[in-house]
Amino acid sequence: MSQVVVDEAIISLLSDKTVSKDIFITFLDLLAFCTKDTTPYFSPKVFEAAKRCALQCFHGGLNQTLPGVILWYIEQQAEAFPTPESISSLVEANIRVGSGGYDAAWRTLLWLENDWNIEPQPMWITSLSHWQQALGAQDRIDKNQQVTMYSSFNLRMICHHALGDYQKGYDLAQNLFEGLDDDERRNTAHWATAAAWHMGDFDTMADYLAFHPRGTSKSLYKAIIDIHNEQYASAFYHINKAQSLSYDELQMQLGAGHQVALKSLAKTEFLVELQEAIQYKSQPELRPTILATWKTRFKRSHADANSWLKRLQIWTLACSPKTFELQACFLDTAKLCESEGMHEAAQSIIKRITPNVTPPGCKVEYTKLRLQWEDVFQRYDRNGMEAVFERLYIHTHRFLGYINVNKKELEASASGLQPLSEIENLDISKRQIIARRYYRLGEWTAILQGSEWLKDQGSTVLTYTSLAAKMDVSWYEAAFSLAERSVTLFESNGFSSSDGVAICSYIVPALRSLFQAARTKKSQEFVIKALLRLVTLWFRFGESQAVLVEVENQLNITDVEPWLSAIPQLIARLGTPQKDLQYTLIKLLKSISSHYPHAVIWPLLTATQTRKVEHQEAARVIMDYICSMPDGTRLVDQAELVGGELIRTSTSWLEKWRGIIDRFLPRQDLMEIRWHDIPKIWEEDLKMLKNPETPDEHQFVLQYGHQLHLVDRTLVRYNSIRELNLVNKAYSTLYGLYGEVEAQLNQWRLPGMKLYLASTAPRLLTLRDCILTVPGLYDPHIKLDDQAFIDRFQPAVHILSSKQLPRKLTIQSNLFDHTFLLKGNEDLRGDERIMQLFNLINTLLNHRSDAFGRNLHLLPYEVVPLSPSAGLVNWVSNTHQLQSMIQANRDKHKRNALTNRELGSLLGYDPDVFNPNHPKLDAPAEMDKYDKLLLPTKVQRLKAALSHSNQSDIKDVLWQRSPSADIWIRRRTNFARTVGVASFAGYIIGLGDRHGSNILVDQLTWGALHIDFGDLFNVAQERSFLPEKVPFRLTRMMTNAFELASQGDLNTPGSRGTFKQASLITMDVLRDSRSTLLAMLEAFLYDPLLSWTSSQNNISGAAQIEEAAPKVGTSLEGLKSETGRNKSSESAQSQQSETKNLSIQDDSHTSQQLDNSVISTCLRTDSYMARVSCAGMTNSKALQVLTQIERKLVGLPNANSEQPLSVDNQVQELIKEATDLQNLSQGYVLGWIPHW
Repeated sequence: MSQVVVDEAIISLLSDKTVSKDIFITFLDLLAFCTKDTTPYFSPKVFEAAKRCALQCFHGGLNQTLPGVILWYIEQQAEAFPTPESISSLVEANIRVGSGGYDAAWRTLLWLENDWNIEPQPMWITSLSHWQQALGAQDRIDKNQQVTMYSSFNLRMICHHALGDYQKGYDLAQNLFEGLDDDERRNTAHWATAAAWHMGDFDTMADYLAFHPRGTSKSLYKAIIDIHNEQYASAFYHINKAQSLSYDELQMQLGAGHQVALKSLAKTEFLVELQEAIQYKSQPELRPTILATWKTRFKRSHADANSWLKRLQIWTLACSPKTFELQACFLDTAKLCESEGMHEAAQSIIKRITPNVTPPGCKVEYTKLRLQWEDVFQRYDRNGMEAVFERLYIHTHRFLGYINVNKKELEASASGLQPLSEIENLDISKRQIIARRYYRLGEWTAILQGSEWLKDQGSTVLTYTSLAAKMDVSWYEAAFSLAERSVTLFESNGFSSSDGVAICSYIVPALRSLFQAARTKKSQEFVIKALLRLVTLWFRFGESQAVLVEVENQLNITDVEPWLSAIPQLIARLGTPQKDLQYTLIKLLKSISSHYPHAVIWPLLTATQTRKVEHQEAARVIMDYICSMPDGTRLVDQAELVGGELIRTSTSWLEKWRGIIDRFLPRQDLMEIRWHDIPKIWEEDLKMLKNPETPDEHQFVLQYGHQLHLVDRTLVRYNSIRELNLVNKAYSTLYGLYGEVEAQLNQWRLPGMKLYLASTAPRLLTLRDCILTVPGLYDPHIKLDDQAFIDRFQPAVHILSSKQLPRKLTIQSNLFDHTFLLKGNEDLRGDERIMQLFNLINTLLNHRSDAFGRNLHLLPYEVVPLSPSAGLVNWVSNTHQLQSMIQANRDKHKRNALTNRELGSLLGYDPDVFNPNHPKLDAPAEMDKYDKLLLPTKVQRLKAALSHSNQSDIKDVLWQRSPSADIWIRRRTNFARTVGVASFAGYIIGLGDRHGSNILVDQLTWGALHIDFGDLFNVAQERSFLPEKVPFRLTRMMTNAFELASQGDLNTPGSRGTFKQASLITMDVLRDSRSTLLAMLEAFLYDPLLSWTSSQNNISGAAQIEEAAPKVGTSLEGLKSETGRNKSSESAQSQQSETKNLSIQDDSHTSQQLDNSVISTCLRTDSYMARVSCAGMTNSKALQVLTQIERKLVGLPNANSEQPLSVDNQVQELIKEATDLQNLSQGYVLGWIPHW
């Protein structure tokens, strides 16, 4: 059969109106699948017919689910012909594919409105949950209507219901419902019924319910009416029927997303509570238990305003809304409604629960004042704020008088550390009432006074806050606020750490408050915030005896469990030279070890490996303490065995000596280290050759030991007689040795190379009966017997072919196999801290409903340092580097010549003849030349590189690797969202060097995962040579992989769509959580282990950056020059002058500096940690970095900015910077590859 006949048959089938929609969808799926191959299976006419067919299948209501393949065709059509009609179809299609398309739909809708001046349909806006905007759009339409249309009535009923404005919905239904036809009544009966229920009109509710379609909701509403009428048998019948139907609904909605699933789950809880309402009314003896159950269930439920409003309404079937036991639930709902813009709902709740006679200290009155304050504060109404403040002041004074507490005496005893004698006999509920009032008085006073509160001689703000913290010692907010205000006053008054009076007046109370905050039952992110702030203050003022005494006393009454989240920060401080401070810290770590030895064993093992003697000895004291515990000696011995052997496996003697020899060889005839100094420098390393412990080490000694000792003796002799021929002899031998070792290591880079533990670390294979948990997997909340203990190690270790030759090893536990990346010559302690930060950010995102609903998250992974130069990284399976995905796509389709043309244009060569391997490209020299170009020339070259393709590689790979269009939609959405979250989290911490090899993509979910945190705190942007100008990576290749709204007709790609929405939410969460993030980053920046002193032989200029640059692809395999060999003479001369007096002071082998950690990059570059030789990070520099981060978190984009940007404007400006060709054309373009 000819191709023409096949094409015509398919076109005919797609045009046949008698064919069912399911068959159409199957053929459309098949044709879409055929596009994944570059070879065309069908003619263009077939695909045109498929697009027309897709548009026919597209017709339907917004609530009818659309197959993902239809969206694919509609997007293809809109991309080819971006007309108002095609973009309108795209909006509807994104709405109908489900929650994964809502952000794309909203941004496409705005595109239609802004670029074509077309008013969006109000029902589109309603479907995307923008209720107020939908009502506004409907108002504009209704102005031109003589009568109210059904569509307007339906939309308004939906929006009023969603906003909790049931009165308006009820009134609207009363006026218009009777005038609808039966179909229209059925479609709107749900909203009308709900409105009547919330207004307490059960007769009208029953009338509306008669038109309600059958289903769970109808049975639920029938049960509600029955309970109101005390017809309990009928109510139970309808409840059981609703429960049966709800199970079917849950099954159908399993893949519908978080929000739908949570609402369905809430509905099942409502049915349970209807049964309990019957029990409450019919069995009075159960009422206290039921009220307690409702209150507990409410606290554990997901914070959704509409669900909470329904829950409260169910309760009122059984009891009054003024029931005291439920008052807190009603108030919490009112506050949630107000925070979500549901003002009428909040006011309605307050009105319903306000008592007829307001007692002193009434919580309802207090909540009403808080809501009034929020209103006037948002409007910047100072007179209004002063009026509300005055009412709160009177409210508080009235309550104090009611409970016979003298206000003046109480406030006079607020300062200092003594407890409040005035409240000794008060019960906890009254204390809590006073605490909340004083906390708000302090907060509002600070707002009204502005910066003047710091100059207030009476310290009114501090007095109020101190009273709040003392009144309720279990309240986190008051305790932490007192600490912050105390430290702020200390610093603003310029007190020094030697001022004992100021320390006792401000710092000691601050420390006590932070301990108090850590003891509260607040969620994890708040506790870690308090602890990290505490650690910083503790060690900053630890020389004070008053501080030490306070810390000792507080440690005695504080549980050790909260400290588990701060173990890395505690162990980092073990080397403090202040003995009293060190003693207290060791005592704390001993206490933690006694309860959770598995939690501290790996960090302690790393601490024993540091070069700092004080640090080693302190860690050893704690290890010895663990040995005194039952099974402690066995645990420590096993940890030392496993840790030591893993470190041995991470860096072989071949790699170690390759680095040593490489360091000593002259570079371009300039000697960095004097020949006669070498024997002293490598003395310890040579001694180790006398005691090889493994077969591999024996083999190395046999092969190279004699020659190394010969060189050593030659140089020792040269030191005595200074004969030049001895140097020549030593040089010749070393150079030959280097070549042999390098050749052997090059064999390791071949695919499939393995090391075998039998010859590399045989002691690991002898490990038996292990009580040591798998590194990084200990969970203190799980019983010890259920932990993952090491069972054995797989005997073969795979060698990866990247520069540092990391190993892939598998540890088998009693539960599963656990795969790790074992990295040598790298300090992973910095990466460990970044993962700690990422986990904190994930917690913050999970607590925001809009972020939680979109599953916004970072993708952290477990990092376990074993020593300052080795560690384990949890193996993230099914991930590919972004860059390798692009290259693999080009290899697959034989488009490597395209890569060469792009690179040739970027470097200024003829793209048609350029080949980086013939002759071999000198990368450092090319970058030196590129750096000297004028900016317009760089931009012109980047444009030329971009002109060779449409930058669709990532987009193509995403489509080709997705089994179906529905999975393609989910993956594309997840890719855009995770890129957005990671980009803005990275921007805050100044993360640079985001080339394509430092971003991994999960091939199952298409989540973007960042690795290599070597350039933090704007190091890449501040370096002197080829500084980066972009805040994060957002190239055309990436934005083209997002949905059409992110790229179509935009001067700034990425400024619309899913990526933009994820970015906005993330930035909003980060800015709202500013103090929490700064607490962790402050501890990070002041961490002594992350600011070591070192006189490195710096690799500067292009060679320095090229060292860590990725390969562009297989066609550029020879791009990288031999490490450190191709330096310009100026770099070499500069280097020689800087390293005349070389000293080895850092915690790892200086000859094998790290490529992939915070420390290494800071030591190799002109960063804040290594500005001056032999000087660690100073407090002033840490403060500068923190200030820079804080400015980002308040919306100040640069040092000259005075007016903060809104979140929206800040995000848009950063996206502009990231996609600006001028910025992309700068930096180390050969490794960063801005055209990809």
